[in-house]
Amino acid sequence: MSAAEVEVDEISKKLFELLDSFPRMHDRCVAPLAEGRRGALVLRGAVRMLSTVVAVSDASKAQESKDRFKVLLSRAKWTPQESLLEDLGGCGGTKGLKERIESMDVDREYVVVVVGELGPDELYCVHDCLRGVPSVPDIGPWLYVLDHGAERSRSRPGFSYAALKPFRVAPDLPVPPHINKPDYYETGDPRAERTSVAKDVPPVLTFEQSERMRRACRVGREILDAAHRIVKVGVTTDEIDRVVHDVTIEAGAYPAPLHYHNFPKSVCTSVNEVVCHGIPDLRELQDGDIVNVDVSAVVDGMHADLNETFTVGNVADDKKALVKATYDSLFKAIAMCKPGAFYRDIGGVISKHVNGCGFQVDKTYCGHGIGEYFHCAPNVPHYANNKAKFSMKPGHCFTIEPMINAGGWKDTHWPDGWTAVTRDGKPSAQFEHTLLVNETGVEILTARLPTSPPLWWEKQAA
Repeated sequence: MSAAEVEVDEISKKLFELLDSFPRMHDRCVAPLAEGRRGALVLRGAVRMLSTVVAVSDASKAQESKDRFKVLLSRAKWTPQESLLEDLGGCGGTKGLKERIESMDVDREYVVVVVGELGPDELYCVHDCLRGVPSVPDIGPWLYVLDHGAERSRSRPGFSYAALKPFRVAPDLPVPPHINKPDYYETGDPRAERTSVAKDVPPVLTFEQSERMRRACRVGREILDAAHRIVKVGVTTDEIDRVVHDVTIEAGAYPAPLHYHNFPKSVCTSVNEVVCHGIPDLRELQDGDIVNVDVSAVVDGMHADLNETFTVGNVADDKKALVKATYDSLFKAIAMCKPGAFYRDIGGVISKHVNGCGFQVDKTYCGHGIGEYFHCAPNVPHYANNKAKFSMKPGHCFTIEPMINAGGWKDTHWPDGWTAVTRDGKPSAQFEHTLLVNETGVEILTARLPTSPPLWWEKQAA
């Protein structure tokens, strides 16, 4: 390749990455030009002009597609398939272009061709097929998350991904001024929690605090149910995040995950082999997926925390069995909770049940105390033979949230620093409730309501 061709390659790569970070570019800008016909958006000109167009688009602060790519659209031309290759006669780099145009999904995809005029009668082009997502807001750029949310990248970071891969993540959703925000909203550092005595000693909630916890957990339950109602094939996990965010704000609450240690979204969505802390993104749920939605809301200074794993479309029996075994293990653990019971014994109950079903408990993550702080003492491991401290007392408030793997228990993390995935790539499921110890047992503060959408076995029995 000549130096000029290499330069066109680099310009094109930058443009394609920039276009890919605006998922509404297809339906807002390209589809009206194409009118359902096959063809391509062609940007043609001298190398300096191509570089300037891309640089201007990159430097723009506009968040909507039409505004961000105003200069590009003024210089580019949509060309129908039947005349495209004729227009590019003698142009280098056209290999595969015809096939790319013929195979694209015209309802969701568009082809972009960057043509560099390198000299008299000398053309060189680079082309790519980009995909739109019309169901998400026209706000960008959507980027990949790095360093626990502290950094962003236009390119997907390298990693030995299994079947699932990270997709682009939307910019932050706004939190209105009237919503009380935690200390970490601006800094990412939950300093009050980190320096609290409750980090080491389980708090005993007062009657008034317990009442506030009940209200918070009822709100949390209603938020999770709202998310459950939209789970279906084709819905992005970003759409789930937007529903959770909007319902939380409407309730006058704050979505606790947002900016907690720089987490970039308002909920965790963990699909298939993701054990926990999945970041909502542009990926659309597929037939046969399972997805865990983990909701945490701050209401009147108290935290609710709960999650459930949902099936998407036609799910394989082995995945459904994993989900059911996880749910059952949680309730077997809840059944043993009462004043005087040891937190360390919870893991044995969970392990016995899921091991008998052929599954393994993920040992990296545990349940935790909760109340005025998102996470505090006690730690509640879900595996047997752990060394957790403390016994239960009336007024203790904590979560049990077993993460159960279809294969081995070991996990690893994606480069975003948050997404924990099974090391063997096999699916994982999780359920969580927030519990309050009373004089005789525990109250499930986040219990399902008569109006809660049915889980897969409840739907099957109906």
